[in-house]
Amino acid sequence: MSGAEAVGPHHRRRPRALVQRHPCRTAAELTALLSAADRSMFAVALRATRESCDIRVDDKGRYWPT
Repeated sequence: MSGAEAVGPHHRRRPRALVQRHPCRTAAELTALLSAADRSMFAVALRATRESCDIRVDDKGRYWPT
């Protein structure tokens, strides 16, 4: 099962919205913007959002909305 299958669409909304508000940030920079409670699921949700092509990552590790 891929990350996109394990994470529902409601969990992918937050990373997509965060990347739209703060483009050109790395995963560490995006995670720092979240509360401790939101950080626990964020890495999995971010990967799932990337796999579903809602966001993309450039060669320097920065996230961009698609």
